[in-house]
Amino acid sequence: MKFVDPATSAAQEQERGLDLDHLLSDRRWEPLLDLLPDGLVLVDRTGFVRFVNSAAENITELLRPEVIGRSLQALVKQSQADIGVALEAFSAGAKTSQVVTNSVRQNYLLTTRCVRSWAGEMTCFVIVLRDAEQLVRAAPDGALGGFAETSDSRGIAELVEADEAMILCADTALLVERGLKALNLGSRLLLLGESGAGKTELARVLHRESGAPGRPFVHVNCGSIPETLFESEMFGYERGSFTGASAKGKKGLVEAAEGGVLFLDEVGEIPLPAQAKMLHFLEDSAVHKVGATHSRRLRLQIIAATNRDLYAMVTAGTFRRDLYYRLNVVALTLPPLRRRPDVIDKLVDRLLARLNRRRSPPLRIESASRRRLRAHAFPGNVRELQNLMEHFAVVCDRVVTESDVAAVLAERLDPAAASMASARPGQRLEEDLGGGTLKDVVREFETRVVRAAIQRAGSKRKAAEFLGVDIATVVRKSRVAPR
Repeated sequence: MKFVDPATSAAQEQERGLDLDHLLSDRRWEPLLDLLPDGLVLVDRTGFVRFVNSAAENITELLRPEVIGRSLQALVKQSQADIGVALEAFSAGAKTSQVVTNSVRQNYLLTTRCVRSWAGEMTCFVIVLRDAEQLVRAAPDGALGGFAETSDSRGIAELVEADEAMILCADTALLVERGLKALNLGSRLLLLGESGAGKTELARVLHRESGAPGRPFVHVNCGSIPETLFESEMFGYERGSFTGASAKGKKGLVEAAEGGVLFLDEVGEIPLPAQAKMLHFLEDSAVHKVGATHSRRLRLQIIAATNRDLYAMVTAGTFRRDLYYRLNVVALTLPPLRRRPDVIDKLVDRLLARLNRRRSPPLRIESASRRRLRAHAFPGNVRELQNLMEHFAVVCDRVVTESDVAAVLAERLDPAAASMASARPGQRLEEDLGGGTLKDVVREFETRVVRAAIQRAGSKRKAAEFLGVDIATVVRKSRVAPR
């Protein structure tokens, strides 16, 4: 492998800078770069992506043929990781280091550097993506050594710990204890619960606590993989096995989890034709790549999760019964947030602390606002609470008042009523009023909000608590028939 042409002087090499065409013409570089645990993206001076390694493919959830030869802007737009800061750094020709998040809220340290010629012209733009969780674990006493120059190590640690704390402080210690016992015995886990209840965070906590640091944790959203690509993405393929296949072949997601944890999120979304292949893997832990002539046995642990009723799907014939029993060895059910109102204050405090690191002045929340939040049903669970707190961080100046909470919850209960209440003069007001009097309009608005609150809270008494009125008012106003 030639790195420098002996016939070329050092001065000439410095003047020319890094020649990407020369570097990438030698394909022997690729297997070396694919061994790196960090995601690596190389962009030429015109802004086109010239190379991505395997780790970058996994982080962005984009295959090489989808991005190589295309613009950095296209990569940023299609990536499942929020890497927009890389585009800004390229435009400014600057170096940067910032924590970014992917589609499953996993944190990465994104670092960019410009490679320049002797004359100072940029010849190559380098993007490196490092797993922030692994950085924190590997660093002694929370220090990140050489990365202290460009990043706040304590900030990264807190970002990583914050998501896990969503589960640990939510009174689920018993679930964690049972889950660890199951993993230590080599049993499969099935996490059940509504969307946003924290199944992914619980899986990450179990992975972290159950083994040595550095073990892979491969999060697979089964609902995001097209049926036609499911087998090749999950189990990989040999080179030349089908039209459009990579000349090197590809390692599947299952094989990438070897020695660690394979987290099958939204497992109820696995296409019925692909369930047979998944069942075969679970029976003997052997992976058979597309186009391969032999299988390879793997050692890994399986955690599956779903918000669907798998047994009902078995009865309906949309989920294989044998696969259901293979996955459902030890089932852990995460209760929804509405059944844990006592932990809402803890979660609010965690989220406030996290948000206040990124804004000034710091935000605080009134006790009356907290009572209103505790009375809310939270159909979106922890995810909904996170979204609400981020909303308050944007729209509130210093304090989240009770009226701020009431306004945003009323809008989410009945967007049409909120839209009517906030209608500007000249906004087809005559049509909205329908010729009625102000008293009629106010009565109709109250009725819609009260009925929506009853439906969301599940009872008139809880709706009264949420709206801050007595039960008699709720009963009376819910009986008024809309005009």
